[in-house]
Amino acid sequence: MESEENSSVDSGPIIYINRKKIDKDKLILSINSILLVVILVAASMHFFVLNGNENPEGNSLEDSSSISITWSESQYLPRHPECVDESNGQDLPEFGIGYEPSISITSNGNMFITAHKDLRWGGESNPFFPVLGGEPGPWYACQDGAETSWDYWASWFWASYDNGTTWGHGENFGSTPGNSFTANYFSGGSECLGDEGDISVDAQDTVYYLDTTLEDNWWHTLSNNGTSYDTGLCQRMNTMAADDRPWVAAQGDGIIHYLGNSGASPPECTGDVGRYWYYHSEDGGLTFSQCYAVPGGWSTIASQRHGSYVYIAQEDADTNSGEVVVRISDDYGRGTGLTDGTWQAPIDVGPREGNCPEGYPVVNTNEKGTVAVVWADCPNGSIGAWELRIALSYDYGVNWSTWNVSHINGIQMYPFVSISDENIVTLAFYGLDFEDGDLDGDYVEGEEWYLYAGVLNEPQEGDQWEFTVADPEPLHIVTAYEEANSDVHALHDFFETVISEDGSWIGIAYQQNIGEHPFEANEEQRYIKFVRGELTK
Repeated sequence: MESEENSSVDSGPIIYINRKKIDKDKLILSINSILLVVILVAASMHFFVLNGNENPEGNSLEDSSSISITWSESQYLPRHPECVDESNGQDLPEFGIGYEPSISITSNGNMFITAHKDLRWGGESNPFFPVLGGEPGPWYACQDGAETSWDYWASWFWASYDNGTTWGHGENFGSTPGNSFTANYFSGGSECLGDEGDISVDAQDTVYYLDTTLEDNWWHTLSNNGTSYDTGLCQRMNTMAADDRPWVAAQGDGIIHYLGNSGASPPECTGDVGRYWYYHSEDGGLTFSQCYAVPGGWSTIASQRHGSYVYIAQEDADTNSGEVVVRISDDYGRGTGLTDGTWQAPIDVGPREGNCPEGYPVVNTNEKGTVAVVWADCPNGSIGAWELRIALSYDYGVNWSTWNVSHINGIQMYPFVSISDENIVTLAFYGLDFEDGDLDGDYVEGEEWYLYAGVLNEPQEGDQWEFTVADPEPLHIVTAYEEANSDVHALHDFFETVISEDGSWIGIAYQQNIGEHPFEANEEQRYIKFVRGELTK
């Protein structure tokens, strides 16, 4: 048989690959072509890296900033078993009725949640019966047959000592059966009559819980990662008459910043005028500086836990449009006021193009000097499509990037931001998507609210969070009354998130509405829930 080598004539140099005859010159040309393509691709990738993200959408490419969330099963926060009343009107009587929850975390993962009590659900009678309805008389807690959803006189104070696996009530927040006229203010803790509060943790892992009484505030201090109640008798603040919502930030060893929302000038303050007032303590809340006005609209406060920086984010004025501003102190908020102490002049960080119903610009920070402010914007009105904005600084608030991170065509309400010390940034919001069903119209009866959250590592301007639904159950379903009245306030004013010390998981305290409210028309029962999400790059 004639060999294959001799079967060609004038074929030039030949080699064999896998027993197939290949023209060597053509092979060399093909190899050179492949090498050229590889070089061009590598060069283009190098150009892309050097020039940053050239994608105007900000999120079409996979990169190291992407972090996925695996959600655990959500939990309702419990009542004390001895206080459960099957006849009080609750659909879920073993769980806590409340709204507007806030959450804080210590370095070892202990978490604490407080929430606004339902003042109308403290029994058939109440001391404010002309306003709240019902009959004149005391409130009741943990009282069979009194139709109350209260376990104790203080606002809710739940605790988890196993990273959110289980929840109970904080140290010295036991049940207090009886009526509000019998509260024992010498016992502290759950005996201190409160309405709503806020929590923060300093660098020593001491937990500070401020609970407003409508006409003043009580302080509760818990050391050892929040496991030891230190306050003793009810510690009255003796300031801030008629406070609506307290905001607290703690840092160092007992430095506390308290931002009070009075809506009017408190009688004990300076002659200034404002909605918000700033108080400062350096002895763990035993004494506070005189209050100083913080001119502007809705506001929140945050501080580094170990560092010296403090930030206030605020609407620049009580107006339908304007700017979001940030006030910065690099020395623990010290000074004689917000105009002549260590506080800088307000910095504009982004626009407000509409007046969202009771939306707060929320600020948070970490130990590296990263600062983030998030807010909802309503350029299309309260029931049109909202926008979700973030302003981010990586240098203690010197330079800022601001962009729109909207995720849905709908309402994106009460965004909250948390930041780990490794610059993992989490965003969460209450959302209603106009396009997630076949309903006729946008904000209409039957639309469903959900809890959304997303995470990025060191986000840059233009990056978009891949938000997912954290709880498969809707938080609320729009009613005919809400559609007719353009009422978007069913989930109230805010909720909060935390991120673990190592940045490996996120925890969220939030509200879910279930069943009709037995004492308020066109309202629902409001339950507090917690959900944890594992973060994976």
